[in-house]
Amino acid sequence: MDRKIQLTCALTGLLLTALYGLGVAGFARMIPVNDPQASVATVVASYAEHKTGVLVGMSLLMFGASLMIVWGAAVAVQTRRAAPQHPILFHIQIAAAGTACMNGILLCLVGGLAAFRVGSVPGEVTQMLNDLFWLLWVLPGATFEIWCVAAGLAILADRRAQPVFPRWSGYFSFLVAFSFLPGFTGLLFQSGPFAYNGLNPWWIPTIMFFLWVMAMTPLTVRAIHRDASPDPRAALPIADPAVATELARLRAEIETERRARHELTAGIALDPVRPTVAAARA
Repeated sequence: MDRKIQLTCALTGLLLTALYGLGVAGFARMIPVNDPQASVATVVASYAEHKTGVLVGMSLLMFGASLMIVWGAAVAVQTRRAAPQHPILFHIQIAAAGTACMNGILLCLVGGLAAFRVGSVPGEVTQMLNDLFWLLWVLPGATFEIWCVAAGLAILADRRAQPVFPRWSGYFSFLVAFSFLPGFTGLLFQSGPFAYNGLNPWWIPTIMFFLWVMAMTPLTVRAIHRDASPDPRAALPIADPAVATELARLRAEIETERRARHELTAGIALDPVRPTVAAARA
C-alpha cells in the first residue's frame, strides 16, 4: 500500500504540469505575458476579453499549486533514501514545497481577483493586480532555488554503486536552481529581457522548473520501484550519532538485564532447597 501511495504522489508531477499549462495558456490566455509598460486600457481589455477563461484557469492553477506539496513530498522521501545521513535536506525540501504551494495559491487569488472585478474597479487597480500576479510568479524564485539545491545535494551525496537517483539529475537540479537567480530583476526593470515578462525572470525559470518536474517524476517512480524496503514498519538507518549511541546503550542494558534474569531463573531451578525454604517461611 505504501508503494502505491508513493507512486500516486510521484505521478502527480505530470498532472501538476498539465494543470499549469492548461490554466495559464489554455484557459486564461495569459501567454505571452502582459508587457509591464502596457497601457491601463490594454491590461483591462486582456482580462475583460478572457474573464471566464482567467477564472477557470486560476482555479486549475490552484489545484496545480496544491500538488506541489504532494509531488515534492514524493521526491523528498526518495532523496532521503539517497542521503539518510543528511535528514535536514529532506525537511528543507518539504518546507520549500509547502512555501511554493502557498505562493502559487496566493498568485491564483490575485489573478482571479483581477478578472473577478474587472470593469467594476478603476483600471489602475486591475493593472496593479496584473503586476502583482506576475511579480508573484517571478520574485519568489529563491524558494525554488533552495528546493532544487536541497534535492541536488541529497542526490549527489549518494555515493553507492547503485544510487537512488542518477548523478546527472543532481547537477540538473543545480542548473534549474541557477535559472531562478534573475527573478528579482522583475522588480527593477519594466522593459527588456529582465522585466517580469522577459527571458531571464520568466521564460527561462518557468521552462526549466517544469522540465525539472518532468525529469524528476519518472526518476522518482523508478526509485520507488527499486526500493527494497517500502514497508514503513521496516527499520530505517539512524543518521543522528547521538541517537544511535543512546539506542546502543539501551540495548546493552536490556541485554544485561535479560541475562541476569536468565541466570537467576536457572540458579533457582538447579537449587531445589530454595523453593522449599521459601515455602516453609511463607
